[in-house]
Amino acid sequence: MEGVTSLVRGHRHLFSNVSDIVVRVPNAKSHFHIFNAITTTANGHRHIYFGRTGLSINGTGPFGGGPNHFHKFDVLTQIANGHRHRVKGSTSTNRVIRNSGP
Repeated sequence: MEGVTSLVRGHRHLFSNVSDIVVRVPNAKSHFHIFNAITTTANGHRHIYFGRTGLSINGTGPFGGGPNHFHKFDVLTQIANGHRHRVKGSTSTNRVIRNSGP
């Protein structure tokens, strides 16, 4: 997950992180991921952000986790320096990390 936050008080922050925990949703034959990270520093401060992705899109298999799937995300950062930013986008397509599992 990477991109640029929303513009607030004349500045933006960069964000980049890897989603972490996989949460299976058997009834939907899908899954989502939990994530947390910190933005880059701008104007002397940075922001913590965390949340969950949406369900898998273009996923295959019993939990929507096949090749080339992705997730959308849309969260607000924690307040820092009296304001917050929106962190929004889509994950990149599925990248398998060996020896990892849900």
